[in-house]
Amino acid sequence: MKFVRKFLSVAIACWVGAVFVFILYIILYEHKYESSIENIVVLTGGPNRIARAIQLLKSHEPKNIFISGVYEKTILRDILPEGSKEGVNFFLGKQARNTRENALEINEWVIHNNILEILLITSDYHIPRSIMELKAINSSLQIHSCGVKSRFCLGFVWRCIKELHKIMYVYIRNFF
Repeated sequence: MKFVRKFLSVAIACWVGAVFVFILYIILYEHKYESSIENIVVLTGGPNRIARAIQLLKSHEPKNIFISGVYEKTILRDILPEGSKEGVNFFLGKQARNTRENALEINEWVIHNNILEILLITSDYHIPRSIMELKAINSSLQIHSCGVKSRFCLGFVWRCIKELHKIMYVYIRNFF
């Protein structure tokens, strides 16, 4: 019985430590990317992701923007402000319903368009798992990330805990 309590205590301490380190990583990580990246990929599902891509149009000159996980009846005019389309090719991926399907949808687009490098935009806490999913499918794809900063609150901590569990699942699924 003493062994079980010690084991559980160590396991809980490790879990709390992992959550703490993950949250620190998300808060402190600086997303660095080149302004010359021509292909931006946006994962839908969280606030300000598409807005961040539109914001990057002003400081970068991408050739392509692929938005993955778009509702099937959505058209480009529904999600983009007027005047944001000049000189940029927009693509809407309407098949993905989760991060794994996002990765499959992105990989299909990347292969079809002979793309070797992308700038991935999603929520800051979602970046690590999104990259893991993409790399598991296409290890040669060069991925830069631009995380949409989340507001630090109890909801953020809860999302990080859930995301860390999903990362562990993806790691086990992909590498064992």
